[in-house]
Amino acid sequence: MENEETKKTETSESDQLLRLRADFENSKKRLEREKWDAIKFANERLLAEILPVVDNFDHAMTSLAGGHEPEKVREGLKIAQDELHKILEQHGVEVVKSVGTLFDPRLHEAVAVVEKTDAEDGTVVEEIQRGYSLNGRLIRPSRVKIAQRKENTN
Repeated sequence: MENEETKKTETSESDQLLRLRADFENSKKRLEREKWDAIKFANERLLAEILPVVDNFDHAMTSLAGGHEPEKVREGLKIAQDELHKILEQHGVEVVKSVGTLFDPRLHEAVAVVEKTDAEDGTVVEEIQRGYSLNGRLIRPSRVKIAQRKENTN
């Protein structure tokens, strides 16, 4: 009798262990699916906020093709640009400061050196392409021209 009870207990514990293992595997698969869905749709809110700006750019292009006043179209483009930068800022995107600062290879990519008498060596004198950071992490360096002091030969 004791042997039968032991077998029943072992069978019950074995079944319980199998169910626990199956539950664990199902949970693991569900969490993996949820993780991939979160990654897949992570930018949905950002994109929903940007779509009106895209619409404004589309309207501006249609206005240009329709022969509207270029100055009015320029004003509309400026408004759309400002809206886009505001949305980016709200999502942690910041412009890397460059012109007037010392060249920093962690933030800037030098594309040219310009001889200048009125600027210190290594000062950024022109920005070719803006750099951006996301929540403090550089996502694109600024492409810049830097000064090299030109000596006066008078």
